[in-house]
Amino acid sequence: MALAIAARRLAAASIRILRHKPSLIPPIIDRSFTSCSPSYSEKISSSSLLNIRNLGIIAHIDAGKTTTTERMLHYAGYTRSIGDVDDGDTVMDYLPAERQRGITIQSAAITFGWRDCQLNLIDTPGHVDFTVEVERAMRVLDGAVTIVDAVAGVQAQTKTVWAQATRYGIPRVVFINKMDRDGANWRKCARDVQEKLGARPLVLMIPENSEHWVRLKGKNLETWLDIVTMERIVFDIAADNTGSTVRRMALTEDRYPEAYAAAAEARVQLVESLAEIDHLIVDVFLSDSVDGDHLAVPAEEISKAIRRATLASLACPVLLGASFQNIGVQPLLDAIIDYLPSPADRPLPLATTNTLMANKTKKSSKDISNSLVEVRLEAQDKLVAFAFKVIVDQQRGPMVFVRVYSGALDSRMTLINATRGGIKERATRLLQMYADTTEEIQSIQCGHIGVVLGLKQTKTGDTLLHPQHPALAKSSIKAGKKQKPTSALGDSAVPVGLQLHGIEVPPPVFFCSVEADSPQDEKPLEEALANLTLEDPSLHVSQDVETGQTLLSGMGELHLEVIRDRLLNDMKINARFGTMRVSYREMPGKPVSADFVYAKEIAGKAARASMKVAVQPVDEHSGGDGSGNLIRNEEEVLAASDGNLIHVEMPAKGLSSQENAVVVVAAHSEQFEAIRLAIIEGVQAALFRGSLLGFPVARSYVLVSKIGYYGDEISTLAAYRACAGQAVHQAMGASSPALLEPIARATVMCPERHIGAVLSDLNGLRRGRVLSLDDSDADGIDSTSITKVLVAEVPLSTMVGYSSQLRSLTAGCAAFTMEVVGFGPMSMQQQQQIMKEARGY
Repeated sequence: MALAIAARRLAAASIRILRHKPSLIPPIIDRSFTSCSPSYSEKISSSSLLNIRNLGIIAHIDAGKTTTTERMLHYAGYTRSIGDVDDGDTVMDYLPAERQRGITIQSAAITFGWRDCQLNLIDTPGHVDFTVEVERAMRVLDGAVTIVDAVAGVQAQTKTVWAQATRYGIPRVVFINKMDRDGANWRKCARDVQEKLGARPLVLMIPENSEHWVRLKGKNLETWLDIVTMERIVFDIAADNTGSTVRRMALTEDRYPEAYAAAAEARVQLVESLAEIDHLIVDVFLSDSVDGDHLAVPAEEISKAIRRATLASLACPVLLGASFQNIGVQPLLDAIIDYLPSPADRPLPLATTNTLMANKTKKSSKDISNSLVEVRLEAQDKLVAFAFKVIVDQQRGPMVFVRVYSGALDSRMTLINATRGGIKERATRLLQMYADTTEEIQSIQCGHIGVVLGLKQTKTGDTLLHPQHPALAKSSIKAGKKQKPTSALGDSAVPVGLQLHGIEVPPPVFFCSVEADSPQDEKPLEEALANLTLEDPSLHVSQDVETGQTLLSGMGELHLEVIRDRLLNDMKINARFGTMRVSYREMPGKPVSADFVYAKEIAGKAARASMKVAVQPVDEHSGGDGSGNLIRNEEEVLAASDGNLIHVEMPAKGLSSQENAVVVVAAHSEQFEAIRLAIIEGVQAALFRGSLLGFPVARSYVLVSKIGYYGDEISTLAAYRACAGQAVHQAMGASSPALLEPIARATVMCPERHIGAVLSDLNGLRRGRVLSLDDSDADGIDSTSITKVLVAEVPLSTMVGYSSQLRSLTAGCAAFTMEVVGFGPMSMQQQQQIMKEARGY
């Protein structure tokens, strides 16, 4: 009865052409602009915060991120033709290495309009080696579109980028792409979203297909069912192969009985799912006008409920399409506007106030240092901006991508870099980015993303403030004057004012050596490496003390290969690269403690400091020492990188003179805290290079106590820093250190006929441990297309060159993904072999 009533209501509705319904999607072909002209930029720069969408495209590699983005740009009127990844003519993949390899390596930003809204879109890489690009994009985005391959479902990197978005609390829309391929199964993908990603999927559209309702064939690719509005969506790809022409028409039971029944069933499921998480839709459902009829619930109320659930991260809308066939992208753009948040819909960002030297009258700096303040999203407030990306242009110099959280950033404005001790920078020019093309603008408004030129010392993760920001006035450090290195985090200066939360960069796992071909090439190589490390925080450059080699450390083989190609081909640097190697870790083998006295001359002046240092291994699982005992005074322990714990046990009453035991440095004073931070910095520097083979130290607990003080002129901060570093290095050498090797979790997908060879290879020389072996779930799909999914943990050192070996074993029919999940112990024989290879004896 309910279906019949709804059918009568819908029968009176006439066919509506989508381009004439601006409430759903604006005109496609007859857009008012065909490119981003200066007038368009000026128009959108003053848009209301409610009309801004800062979003990213995230997915596993080869899921169709760039392909989808290209369609968005075409339908929005930015491009006249659609670029193709295979042809290397896409707007977003503009680097030569990207066009050559057919993958996204560097995240690219672009601004365009849709339905009177401004979309600041960032297309991110899908390869695990470039996960830091996703991380820093997630840091400044308000929403994200997660693209899922309709055949492969949720894959390994999909989980990784989803977890990154979850960590930042970013609402997401899921787009199930490649519905035109054989084996496409949107029902399986929806289950994957729920089971593997832990999200509640809200399916908003389904294909109009009577055969299994799974796979699209022929002209069935053109027609879809909108579950929210109960309409048919027709993509007229026969008349216009770009997919620009889209029509909507009423879905009636008399004309489309089978499709109507499927849509009605999906509508019931959608309303029921919303009712479990949104009480307002329940009130609508039980109202007199609806009277418990799922089909009578107004589409506007359903859309509002979906938006509320999405903004609260209680559910995620799911849409379907085939971007390569120009299908489904316009409804996705509508969903971005309707369901993803504007900057005004997001929680206010939190910033940490710098309190180390903010108030000398405070007796306890610990309570102040943990204080957080909210950054108001007000255009009239003083500027607070966050630098999330840097690109070095040969003509323009450093191009700093910023997100403005408060106030406005104007051209020629003087800025204070709060992260780097309050140094002054000047924004000489402001740009709006359109992938690799730019347009100069006069201001970056609150909530917007733009590019600043002229910043010489700003790096990824820095906070930029207005010179008259109230937080700077409260700090006793004079902004604009470079500070001495006393930060516990190893920064070059003490932060001032307030700081927004930075970006976490994972440690590198692969490294190789690089050296210039001739002495004349050394300076160009040094400058090129400095620019690359400024652009890419996950790339590390270090010097081997014993050999004098320059070492490049990165996230994986592909990462370092791309760096090598950019140095040799793009920057034309004459250099030679060594063999790719794995970055191990060192850990103390047993507890060791010793008293250490540092007495040397620094810059011609006598320096002296003393302390007792204890080093012991930390259990990875219990968070205690090697015997399972918990670390004492956990609230005073600093958790450093690679699972290291640092505890500086400062005297409760202050530092006493070694001559007469009189307290000369009061507890919690400015000098007292500076000494503690200098010791922490020295310990961290020592842990960065172990005593066995020079690899970073991991899973260690360092306790510093019995700190000696010999006067202001002798016990300088540099003396304490050097004393702590040498003491830790000496203690590590006496603790019988052991090597830890990186462990990777590999997911291999291959046909069943090749699984035996793959298993034998992983379990053999590669020393792998199989975690699971499952069939690829594919309802209604021919069994010959089912692949095996093998998940194993394997030492990373054995996986160098595995892609070539896997192609050889499976005749090119297999694919794999890999991510480092931690570090594991090595046998003594393996450790000795590694030491012999590294030392040469």
